[in-house]
Amino acid sequence: MGGRILRPAVGSFELEHEEAPDSDVAFVALVGELDLTNADELVTQLEAIAAGRPLVVDLSRVLFLDSAALHGLFRVAHERGSSRLAVVVDPGAPVAATLDIVEFRKAATVVPSRDQAEAALGRAGRA
Repeated sequence: MGGRILRPAVGSFELEHEEAPDSDVAFVALVGELDLTNADELVTQLEAIAAGRPLVVDLSRVLFLDSAALHGLFRVAHERGSSRLAVVVDPGAPVAATLDIVEFRKAATVVPSRDQAEAALGRAGRA
């Protein structure tokens, strides 16, 4: 994997962006809490990092996700389409049940691993 960029905490989350020179997919891992205080900044950063590429967002280390953050993620999913956004969430992650309740899988690909996310985006790009 290429260089790893750790963005400073914004509100109560950290964003880790991994840039792989041989990948056409942007990868972001989020840590902490996503809520009204940082939802807009989250969306802004995701859009800037993706820069038109398919995006994988790992939410497995997110501890809390409120309705404002969910709205932001749904907005990103709507703007990108399900073939250009995949969300990684371990089934035991704190926010897994929340994503299941709001049926986020109808808006974006939701899978338990990064490999599966990248594979799903690759399949969608070839379709």
